[in-house]
Amino acid sequence: VDNASGDGSVATLRAKLGGAHLVQAERNEGFAAGCNQGIREAMRLGADRILLLNSDARVKPGALGALELALDRNPRVGIVGPMVVERADPGVVQSLGMRYTLTTGRMRHHAFGRRHDALRVPALGEVDGVSGCAMLVRRAVFEQVGLFFEDYFFGFEDLDLCLRARAAGFATACVGSAVVAHEGSVSIGRASPQRIYYATRNHLLLAARISRPGPSVARSLRTVSIVALNLAFVLTRARVPRREGLSAFRRALSDHRARRYGRAETL
Repeated sequence: VDNASGDGSVATLRAKLGGAHLVQAERNEGFAAGCNQGIREAMRLGADRILLLNSDARVKPGALGALELALDRNPRVGIVGPMVVERADPGVVQSLGMRYTLTTGRMRHHAFGRRHDALRVPALGEVDGVSGCAMLVRRAVFEQVGLFFEDYFFGFEDLDLCLRARAAGFATACVGSAVVAHEGSVSIGRASPQRIYYATRNHLLLAARISRPGPSVARSLRTVSIVALNLAFVLTRARVPRREGLSAFRRALSDHRARRYGRAETL
């Protein structure tokens, strides 16, 4: 899928990939929408499993076969993902799957930043979610729970899908023998205030989507926790200049309260 890149990629892809089936988006409506275009086309063509792979990811030999074998051997599992490592330093783990804590709304990537040669990596580990940079999904998951939720535009749509799949009875698992190297943040940039905006707004959106309707003390506490976690990140760890980061953070809170989602036209 060329997500309306506008940089000549379509011509390059047609020239380099030969018989590949290329879907060309008319407008960039975000990561989720771009993936959904490819998913719909793959399902139209009869695919029973669909591999989602970012353009800045590189699949290590044998990875896809390991993911497929995991689905073959585990009928209850609907989504599998690989161990994701840094492209610049493949010894460093980006993700061994995601953990989501319902009470606080905190999301973490298992083993993030650790060296995988110092870890005991399970052959198959059940997790709350796997990174959307590389995931293999059964067709039945999309048929039962729907595609990616496009209001996110960028970020948290992968965890949202995995949590919906789990609620429908499908498990999500990380396959330790499958390895994908991922650069990350290529489209938005690590120092862009958009990263703060989408991370904060979409974190709150995810929590709202999985909450039960009606007044709830637990939901309010989770919202406060998410706001505090994202503010702490802006103040202590973000590569974005603090003033710009705080501005994006405030805009994210405002847009979430107003239920303005999708693309942020200006920040």
